[in-house]
Amino acid sequence: MSAAGSFVGVAAAELGYLEKSKKNWDLYGINCLFEKTKFAGADNVTKYAYETGHYNKYGWAAWCQSFVNWCLMAAFGTEKANKLLCGKYSSPSTMDVKSAMVAAGRGVDLSKAQPGDIVFRSRTGGGHVGIVKANNGGVLTTIEGNSSSKDLTSWNGGAVVEHVGALWNWCCRPDWSLVEAQKEEPETWRWLESGGEWYYQSNKGENKHGWQKIKESAGNYYHWYYFNQKGQMLTGLQFINGEMYVLQPSGTLKGAMCITDESGKLHIQNLTE
Repeated sequence: MSAAGSFVGVAAAELGYLEKSKKNWDLYGINCLFEKTKFAGADNVTKYAYETGHYNKYGWAAWCQSFVNWCLMAAFGTEKANKLLCGKYSSPSTMDVKSAMVAAGRGVDLSKAQPGDIVFRSRTGGGHVGIVKANNGGVLTTIEGNSSSKDLTSWNGGAVVEHVGALWNWCCRPDWSLVEAQKEEPETWRWLESGGEWYYQSNKGENKHGWQKIKESAGNYYHWYYFNQKGQMLTGLQFINGEMYVLQPSGTLKGAMCITDESGKLHIQNLTE
């Protein structure tokens, strides 16, 4: 699959995601992100703003750009996402990102939009952004965060939706050569300098996320590990998709999924090939 196709695929997998209540974030932290109801408005939370770091400086309300940045990060890792956004990964401002991409020569004619292009629309006080899924004779199908399935011009609808025929002002194309023209690299453990957590890197530098079955360096057996969207390996007690897991907190198998007996004693779960 092409880099642009991978980007669109990540975005499409998020269709139907709904923003969450800030009140429940205060009560439950990141675990509230598994709620299935939306609270559209100025006081909300999303995993996109949380995992891109946008919530620290800019609050939660405007997350359409956070969604785009998150999809690039999930597909290619933070460093490459920043390059594809012309150095603006840390910004949740649509006009900021658009200006940087246009200045870098990444603007293209809207009529020539292709899957994976990023389209922008201006509005009073800011803008809106979407990801091109298809171009059928100039009619664009787009995937957008913080929008509404009932309103083609919505920029604060609280959901990830697909639109056909929404109007846009600009189109920009990420430089996909930054991620496609890479030397194949073997999968290997890497050390993440910020935060001191391990992450696992696959071929072409893509960070692993979700559950990963990884073969140990010594012996013909595997362990399950869990990585968040940033590629950080989780340890200790973790709530994942509504279930609680025990991940080895330390030692040579740090992060490996564990099971316990009735007394609570931990056991490493081995998976033979």
